[in-house]
Amino acid sequence: MYWKLRIPLLLGVMGGMSGLVQKFPNLFLVDTSYFIRSAVFIGLIGIIFTILEKTNVNEKKVHFTICIGIILFGISFDYLMT
Repeated sequence: MYWKLRIPLLLGVMGGMSGLVQKFPNLFLVDTSYFIRSAVFIGLIGIIFTILEKTNVNEKKVHFTICIGIILFGISFDYLMT
């Protein structure tokens, strides 16, 4: 069975960015309000996902075990970085 990479990449990118933002807050506007940091986080996710859409990476079909691996990597990366 083959899946498109759209949802697994979205979940993987969200997990990866969440882990990085939590582990290294100095890289992402440390002296700003919570609202600004949240907007920057959502903006980074949007920019990365737009790049993936424009390059048609999200349309690739791969085996479902690779998709599950991408999702589990995002979840575990977020969990281990906190």
